[in-house]
Amino acid sequence: MSVLAALPGIVNVVAPVFVVAAVGFAWIRARLPYDSAFITTFAVNVSTPCLVFSSLVKAQPGGATLAAMTTAAVATMGLAGLAGWLILKAARVQGVRAYISALSFPNAGNLGLPVCLFAFGEEGLSLAILYFAAMAVAQFTIGPALAAGRFDWRMVLRTPVIYAVAAALLAVRLDMAVPVWIGNTTQLLGGCAVPLMLFSLGVALARLRPAGAGRAAVLSALRLTLGLAAGFGVSAVLGLDGAMRGVVVLQSAMPVAVFNYLWALRYNNAPEEVAGMVLFSTAMAFAGLPLLLLAVMPG
Repeated sequence: MSVLAALPGIVNVVAPVFVVAAVGFAWIRARLPYDSAFITTFAVNVSTPCLVFSSLVKAQPGGATLAAMTTAAVATMGLAGLAGWLILKAARVQGVRAYISALSFPNAGNLGLPVCLFAFGEEGLSLAILYFAAMAVAQFTIGPALAAGRFDWRMVLRTPVIYAVAAALLAVRLDMAVPVWIGNTTQLLGGCAVPLMLFSLGVALARLRPAGAGRAAVLSALRLTLGLAAGFGVSAVLGLDGAMRGVVVLQSAMPVAVFNYLWALRYNNAPEEVAGMVLFSTAMAFAGLPLLLLAVMPG
């Protein structure tokens, strides 16, 4: 497909994502009221788990789809992290542990879910949620472990999205009919998740204050390059095609997740430089998203 022919479809995907994030950015710059603690708590504990549950129950992914997306998510994150570690070690970068989480975990939630939704519709959103769910488990266990230097299973037990995934997959596996009122309620609350994620991304970017711009820019480019390579490579090895291939590539190629900064800040593990990686990688991702969509969207 030519660039000119694909342009309307690409604009339809990129414009809503950019505009909603820009509104969040402008909101904070205008010093308008924003209860960050409430919005974050609501998104993490209510709207996102409801989105995950309602989407999976509606899509009813088969065992093969679930296995393929989980394998792809683990493989792409693992490959990006391992390759990043080897490259940084070879370059004799100090404090490598501070950057591995940022190189491994893409923003498959705030940015990845809406991009996949607009690019591939409801099917893309369901597949993207499977990727996101696998990443959430890793991000809430390995992420803080890398930042703190220790592993804490309590982080998993306090992650609502994991219970939402388990409940949805159990219902699908046992062919259980979810009561209509539960389906409607979770769909209604889950509908808040995508706009909240994008708005919160803009807010987070407006509030971040990066340091070490040069290194952050290089590491940001490394994150996007490794994620893109891992996405295409894993998709080829697993024989993925269509929307599944597109979702894996898009999710894997997303910029540094904001949660990486939160872990770095919490455990005082180079938070300023990780903040810089979030900012620079997000800017680079927005700039390169049209070309990426051109490569994965159907003709």
